Amino acid sequence: MAMLKILIIDSNKLFRTSLGKSLSSRFPAVEIQGVGSATEGLMRMDSFAPQLIFIDIYLPDKNGLNLAKKIKTFYPKTVISLFTSFDSPEYQKAAKDSGIEHLIPKNDWSSKDIQELVEAVSDSFGC
Repeated sequence: MAMLKILIIDSNKLFRTSLGKSLSSRFPAVEIQGVGSATEGLMRMDSFAPQLIFIDIYLPDKNGLNLAKKIKTFYPKTVISLFTSFDSPEYQKAAKDSGIEHLIPKNDWSSKDIQELVEAVSDSFGC
């Protein structure tokens, strides 16, 4: 059975670390890496090959929507979740058009939501 790999792309190191620790405590067999920019995230794609990526909408070098679109061009099976403060129908459409499967509202997400998402992705990849 393969190990699920998760990449967290967020410029906030404290958030990246906190999310990574939370996921590691719930899923000890999951491999997690975190980076602070879109450029670093793209560089990790070939060597790390994550099945699930958490991206923040605001990155220092690229918008999260644009990054997701670029990732999906080369890695169409990778599941992308975007942390955002926006949840309008127009924004949901833009996210979907960028290849994002899950919008996670920054102000309204719970660890249970994240846990269910990771379990679903893990199951879908046979991990």
